[in-house]
Amino acid sequence: MAALMSVSTQTIYRWVKAGLGVWWRSRRRVDGQIELYLSGIAKVACALGVDGLGAIAEVPLSDLTRMGSKAVATALEAEYRQRQAYWAAKKAKKGQAKKSVFDPHDAASSDSFPGAKGMAVVKDGFQIPGASIAGIANTIERSQSTVKRRLNNRWRIERTIEPIQKKRVATELDEPELLFRLKESGIGFVVQENALGCTRVLKVLTDSGCSKVVVLGCNVYAQDYELMSCRGTRGRVRKMLKNLGN
Repeated sequence: MAALMSVSTQTIYRWVKAGLGVWWRSRRRVDGQIELYLSGIAKVACALGVDGLGAIAEVPLSDLTRMGSKAVATALEAEYRQRQAYWAAKKAKKGQAKKSVFDPHDAASSDSFPGAKGMAVVKDGFQIPGASIAGIANTIERSQSTVKRRLNNRWRIERTIEPIQKKRVATELDEPELLFRLKESGIGFVVQENALGCTRVLKVLTDSGCSKVVVLGCNVYAQDYELMSCRGTRGRVRKMLKNLGN
């Protein structure tokens, strides 16, 4: 952006900061083809048809390339939904029961939980709130395949985008008969569907010679970005969008 506008990056930062309360707009033509506009955050949200702000975090301008900006935005929404799920789970519990809810950030960024590589295994009523692909897709109004692609580390590395540290939640089941059937089948996993059409994936894990059957859940993502609440900014944007709508 700085190159297109023929200004310094410090100037861009100053404009963005001022744009929270003072609208400044500029128009430049580059090679007679590109028109670049800089305006306030409320006007940007209105132009995009967004009725509010999702995840907010400080990110380097160097990450905001054509594909990088999409990957960053998707990762931020995954982290944002995950934090929302965590606090909702804590709120639903009372007293000592609150201790049974693990912080997803700790689960994604450490190997303190036993189980296979890339998984966080829990049992005995403990839970790790994660973020589902379907939930993220619904939030950003994109297809699930698009969300999977943007969160796929191979896809990100091929485009020189930082990979995401993540794990799959696996809840251990105390069902010896089911474990025996899965082990005897030689497949190691099975997809079940209930009467409502909801599916669950069951998988056999072997740790130190001991086998267990788990049901796979959502992904948990490490906190690569520090999410900001920005309540004041959200309130101003809601008010401005309402005024623009009127």
